[in-house]
Amino acid sequence: MNENAGKKVLLLTVGAGSAEKLEETIITPFKKSFESGEWDRIILFPSKATEATALLLAERFPQFPIEIRALRKEGQEEDADACFQQFDGAISEIVAQGYPPSDITADITRGTKAMSAALLMAAMVHQAGHVRYISAERRDSATGMTTPGAERICDVVPAQILLKLKVNQAFDYLRAGNYRAVENLFPGAPKKLYPGHFKEEIRFLAWAALFWGAWDRFDYKTASDLGRRDSLPAAAPASIEPFLPSGEQIELLQKLSGTAPPKSADNPGFCRALCADLLANAARRFREGQNEEVLVRLYRVLELMGQLRLFTHGIDAGAASLANDAVRAWWESSDDRPKPDSEGTLKLGRLQAARLLEFVENRAGVPEKQRIAAKLADLKQWLGDWGPEMRNTSVLIHGFKARSRKREQELEKVLDKVRQFYFDEQEGNQKLFAAAQFPFLTQSGPAAAI
Repeated sequence: MNENAGKKVLLLTVGAGSAEKLEETIITPFKKSFESGEWDRIILFPSKATEATALLLAERFPQFPIEIRALRKEGQEEDADACFQQFDGAISEIVAQGYPPSDITADITRGTKAMSAALLMAAMVHQAGHVRYISAERRDSATGMTTPGAERICDVVPAQILLKLKVNQAFDYLRAGNYRAVENLFPGAPKKLYPGHFKEEIRFLAWAALFWGAWDRFDYKTASDLGRRDSLPAAAPASIEPFLPSGEQIELLQKLSGTAPPKSADNPGFCRALCADLLANAARRFREGQNEEVLVRLYRVLELMGQLRLFTHGIDAGAASLANDAVRAWWESSDDRPKPDSEGTLKLGRLQAARLLEFVENRAGVPEKQRIAAKLADLKQWLGDWGPEMRNTSVLIHGFKARSRKREQELEKVLDKVRQFYFDEQEGNQKLFAAAQFPFLTQSGPAAAI
């Protein structure tokens, strides 16, 4: 149990005041600060020059739990860095003792400007509950100093300022593809509305993290549902515009979240959309340096390409019926016949499907389709050792080590080859791939050219 939870701490810098009017400029104003709350600890930060003033305050007000932590060296009151180091250390110690930052108030009114600035920065870094300054309802016309008794305590809540920093962070996280981090910045959003003038930005940022994050995880149904923006205002803040999906992207998601093959109304079309998304996803994993993840996705694209080409001939590689003349002719001519099930259907692996496709395309005699089939049947011929063997011996499949380590340039070329192979399959594939990309992502690292 934390015995310091809920206890209040007041931090104050200590200035020199006026020696001739010590009561009016030091004693009375500090007394007003001390009496402004129920404090469990009051910590004074004087300079070496004002340490005697702090000791005087502790002597005059023994009823308050005053502690004194003077700056270590003379002259440090004009060194904001030195002040910050000490104030930051003191607040760190207080927080480590179990005092919640939200119950800390930092009064920056007195002391030098360097001391005030340093305490403000330390309070902001630790997300203190309040920053306080003493304003004046009346001032002495000759000196400009606060008229005794006319002090007015003003509290600022740093959380509202820090919220802007979180908003900026959220934009950076989105551009980096770190969607979960955005969700953690604003728990409960977008359903929970955060107060203040950043409300709508936070609402849309949280929605964007959920939307793009779901899509990036292949959760097409959730992403498609979120894409409708049912619970959001029709107009988004201008800063959110780059993170809104295009009409083509929504259309792609609707296809991918619909009925999957072999029951889709457009089995080849679904496969083409899925290939586009897998390739775009592979490019995102590459820019993050997740090379083994790229291998898995590329292999699935190559497998899908065979499936979709067979679908154009009315053949399902997962249930190829021997009642189909082309399937039976290939099966009967094959040296390594796959065994049919009791209903006379064949469940074909990637290579078997590619060989069946090559047989079918050779019978059809369309050169460009024959070239596609030939490439799928002999991946080594154009991909070298980046074909099935590389994927199968990856640590993510059957291997024990990362196969793509320190081979980024080679992998980038393979990505380019497979992407171009997909583009060449049908004219509209390039548009599908464009729709599957996340254009707001910061392009850096080895994947910048993808």
